[in-house]
Amino acid sequence: MARALIVGAGLTGCTLAWRLAQDGVESVLLERDAVAGGLVRSDHMEGVLYEPHGSHIFHTEDKEVWDLANAMTPFNDYRHRVDISIEGKILNWPILLSDIDAQSRGDEIKAELAEREGVDAEARAAAANFEEWCLELMGPILYGRYIQPYTEKQWGRPARELSASWAPRRVSVRWDNDPYLFPDPYQGWPAGPNGYTDLLDGLIASDKVELRTNVDVTLDNLDHHVRETGADLVVLTCPLDVFSGEKFGKLDWRGILVRSVHIPHVDYAQGAMVVNYPSKDVPWIRVHETKHASMQKIPGTVLGFEFTGAPTRYYPIELPENRALNDRYRDYVLEQLGGQPTYFAGRLANYVYIDMDDCMRQALDTAGEILADL
Repeated sequence: MARALIVGAGLTGCTLAWRLAQDGVESVLLERDAVAGGLVRSDHMEGVLYEPHGSHIFHTEDKEVWDLANAMTPFNDYRHRVDISIEGKILNWPILLSDIDAQSRGDEIKAELAEREGVDAEARAAAANFEEWCLELMGPILYGRYIQPYTEKQWGRPARELSASWAPRRVSVRWDNDPYLFPDPYQGWPAGPNGYTDLLDGLIASDKVELRTNVDVTLDNLDHHVRETGADLVVLTCPLDVFSGEKFGKLDWRGILVRSVHIPHVDYAQGAMVVNYPSKDVPWIRVHETKHASMQKIPGTVLGFEFTGAPTRYYPIELPENRALNDRYRDYVLEQLGGQPTYFAGRLANYVYIDMDDCMRQALDTAGEILADL
């Protein structure tokens, strides 16, 4: 029976191992951290379920992925709503027309929106950069309040230097005043006692999946791990620059750090699971409160204060030179492995900004490719 060596036991690696196991293919998951799950894994603080790495909302149009996630753990019927602090007031994100009157210069904002109401999506899609795309959507006043300070705080660079490619996924003006962030038909948050950890544990529960933690795999020692595990093929879900010893330099990521605090005397400390803070006068960029989604019945809550600029790999900087560098690493890895059947999956290995459902879809598709090749 074939055996796969999967480097990285995040959501992508765990999903891939699950799918291969369905066809009798054994997997060995090698994870450099002490536990599987990566950024998705949930935890407890003083009994309160929370997310150490910021909020993750499961939302998708992909019914196969949704059904798989629900087969691992039940999900709450949770729809994600985000607040944002603007001019000292808590408003909705995305921007609602009904929130305009609560702001200064409301008539000017409405005039700028009216000028742009007829601009079609294709015209905005041709924008040269993220800033231009947003200005075409909402005008300079809203852009200067909601978007520019938040974006530059999050990414650490001028918004005009960022690609417009991911803008439609994250920025909108709601003419219909729909307050919810995601339009997907399938949405929720794990209803079990351990949050996303239950999803991850379910994916690797098969006796055909072996998890080994605290194992640092690199290009230099990969052959040892292949021989020691008897693997017939390799799947990389790890960052390729680190895996390759940064031979051609580091890939550019924007990292965050979340500091979580238990608050014992209240059930909820804010009005939504996530509150955004665009102002540069506030040191954090978002505050997370998982309890809105977990719906856990327990005294107290946990707030996670998110700070940007940390040396972690959360968001790839989607610029042509970074894409070219990751492609160079991919070619180099394939060349060095000299014919060893090798596959790449997930946001780290493919250097893409994708949601959880896309990670699972990539894993299922990669497993399908592997099974076809076998």
